[in-house]
Amino acid sequence: MTLDAEIDTGMNYTIYEKIGSFNYRPVTSMSFQEFKKFQDQQQLKNYWKSQSKAASGESEVAGKGFVPKLYVSPVLDRLFGSSYVSLVPTGFVVLDFGGEFQKNSNPNLNIRQQRNGGFIFDQQISMNVTGKVGEKLAVTANFDNNNSFDFQNNFKVEYTGYKEDILKKLELGNVSLPLNNTLIQGAQNLFGIKTQMQFGKLTATTVASTQRGKVSSIDIPGGSNGQGRPFEMIASGYDENRHFFLGHFFRENYTRWLASPPNIISGVNITRVEVYVLNRNNDTQTQRNVIGLMDLGEGSRVYNSAVGGRNGSSPAANTANNLFTQVLGIPSRNSDEIAVALDGLFDGSNNNGLDYEKMNVARKLAPTEFTFHPQLGYITLTRRLQNDEALAVAYEYSFNGVTYKVGELSEDYANLGDDESIFLKLLRPRKIAIRDGNNRIIPTWDLMMRNIYSLNVNQLSRDGFELRIIYRDDRTGIDNPQLQEGSRVRNRQLIEILGLDRLNPSNDRQRDGNFDYIENLTIVSKEGLIIFPTLEPFSQGLRQAFEGENNEDFLISKYAFDTLYRTTKAEAELITTKNKFFLVGRYNAGSAQDIMIPGFGVSQGSVRVYAGGIPLQEGTDYQVDYTLGRVTILNAAILSSGKNISVQYEQNDPFSFQTRTLIGTRLDYRLSEG
Repeated sequence: MTLDAEIDTGMNYTIYEKIGSFNYRPVTSMSFQEFKKFQDQQQLKNYWKSQSKAASGESEVAGKGFVPKLYVSPVLDRLFGSSYVSLVPTGFVVLDFGGEFQKNSNPNLNIRQQRNGGFIFDQQISMNVTGKVGEKLAVTANFDNNNSFDFQNNFKVEYTGYKEDILKKLELGNVSLPLNNTLIQGAQNLFGIKTQMQFGKLTATTVASTQRGKVSSIDIPGGSNGQGRPFEMIASGYDENRHFFLGHFFRENYTRWLASPPNIISGVNITRVEVYVLNRNNDTQTQRNVIGLMDLGEGSRVYNSAVGGRNGSSPAANTANNLFTQVLGIPSRNSDEIAVALDGLFDGSNNNGLDYEKMNVARKLAPTEFTFHPQLGYITLTRRLQNDEALAVAYEYSFNGVTYKVGELSEDYANLGDDESIFLKLLRPRKIAIRDGNNRIIPTWDLMMRNIYSLNVNQLSRDGFELRIIYRDDRTGIDNPQLQEGSRVRNRQLIEILGLDRLNPSNDRQRDGNFDYIENLTIVSKEGLIIFPTLEPFSQGLRQAFEGENNEDFLISKYAFDTLYRTTKAEAELITTKNKFFLVGRYNAGSAQDIMIPGFGVSQGSVRVYAGGIPLQEGTDYQVDYTLGRVTILNAAILSSGKNISVQYEQNDPFSFQTRTLIGTRLDYRLSEG
C-alpha cells in the first residue's frame, strides 16, 4: 500500500493511493497549502501512533508500557506455560470534595449551636484488573464502590491446561455450571471452585460453590396472545426518581386539572423542554456548566426569603419572582464566581445543594431519554436517576394563550462559551434532603412524583387488563377491596376512593367497579405505568374520604400512610403497620413476540425458553437482551402454534438471607470425536 504525490507547475499536488499498481481510491488534487496541512496531520497521527506503541510495549525499541511484564523463575515455566507475569489495570477514580457550613443567628441558641457544618467528601472508584501468569493462569477482577450488591463485583482466577494435560481447567471465584438437559438445571451465578479434567474419552466437571442466584420462570398460555400474567405491587413501591413536576405551579393544580376525566382542563400546552443531568457517560458533545436554581420560576412556593418580587398568582415563569433578573445581573458566567455571588444573595451562607446546585459536568438529555406531558407539566425519564445525580430543566409553554419560559433555552445561550454556565430550574439536587434545619420541607422534595407505579413491562394491552386496590388485613388474612370500618367508606371500593374508578366503559360519570383505562391520564400503555389522579393517594386521598366520619381521627391514624410521602422510600417500607395497601391485577403486555423478565440482574446465559415443553434454540428461535431483561421470539411458527411458552431464568438474589450450596459432578463420555 503506497501513497504517491506529483506536483505540477501550478504548485498543485495530485495524490495517488495504490495497492501495488491498482488505485484503491480515486485520484485527488490538493493545493500547496492543503497538501502541507495534510502532511502535518499525517505526521501528527504517526507520532501519536508511535507513542501509543511505546506505552503499550509494542515497539521493539520503545519502553515496556505502563505496567511492564515481570519475568519470574524459569521453574514456573512448566507449571504456567511461560515465566512472565503481566498486570493490566483500567478504570477511573472520581473525587468530589467540598464543605458545607451554616450559621443560624438565633439568639435562643448558644454560639456553638449557631455555627455548624463540615466537609463533604464523595468518591467513586471503578477498577478493572486483568492479570496473566504465563499462558495458563489468568486473573480478572472488577470493583465499583457504587455497586449496591456484592454480586455486582466479580473476581475470577482461571487456569487453562494444554490439550495433552489431564487438568483442562481450574476456576476460582465467579463460576458457572450450565447443563444441556431439562432434567437437572444448572446454575450461572455461583461463587466457589470448579474443575474440569479429562481421562481419555471421559470428561469430569466438578463444582463446589455457594449459589447467589434464584431460578424463576414465566409461563405464557397460548403463545400468540402476548405476555399475560398477574401482578402485585405494594403501596410503597412507587416508581421513584423518574417522574418530576416542572414546577410547583403544575403540582398544585394537578388534582384540580384532573377533576373531570377523561378531559384535562388545564389550559396548559408545553412546547419545549430541555433536560440536564449530572454527566456520568463521558459525553462531551452536549456537556455544559449548569447552575440549577430551586426558586426559579416559582411564584408562591418560594423557599429562600432573599428572593423577592413574588407574584403568587403567576404561573411558572422567569418573571414569577426576581431571582432570574438577579442572576442575569451577575457580571461573570464562571460557575465558581456565580456560586460566590449566590451565597451572598442567599443570606451569605453556602447554599450549594440547597438553594442552587452547581453542575460543572451536566449533560443534555436526548429527546429519546425522556418524555413530558404537555398538559399536566411533568417529565418522565427513561432511566432512573442515581442517588448522586442532579436534575435541572428549562422549558417553554403557553397558559390560557400566554407564552411563558422558565430557565435558559438553547437560543438564550447560543453565544456563550462552552465553559460558561447557564441558569436552569433545579428539580432535584445531588444530595436528597427532606427537611431543613427549621423542619421545613424543602420544595424540591415535593417535585418528585410518588403517585406513579411501574409494571416493568411495555406495550400494555387494554384487553384483559384488571386492577384492584386491596387492603391486606393481618388479623383475618383477607385481601379486602374495601375498608371494613367507617359508616360511609366501608361501602365504597378502594379503587373508587382513590380516584381510579369514576367512569363507566362509555366514559360517562358513573362508577362501575373497574379501573378507568384512560391513556396518558391513569395509564401509559407504552411504558407500563399506572398513574393516580391525586398527588398522595394513600395519604390525602384517604384523609378526604374519611372527612365527616364519626371516628375520623381513628381512621386517619390507622389507615392514612403519611410517612410514605414524608420520608424516603426505604424508610417507608419499614412502616409495616401502614404499608398494607396493594395494587393487584392481571395484564397482557408487549407484542406477542416480546416477553419481559421482571426485576433486574438476569444472569448471562441463564435464560431457557420452551414451547410446549420442547427447548428452543437461542439465536434461531429466540434472542435475549440481558440488559433490558427482554426475550424476543424470532420463530413466527412458535407464536402461531398456540403452544404454551415457558421462560426459565436465573436472577441475582440481593435479599437472600439463606446460603445455598451447590456441590456436584458431571461426567461426559464421548464415544467418538464426531
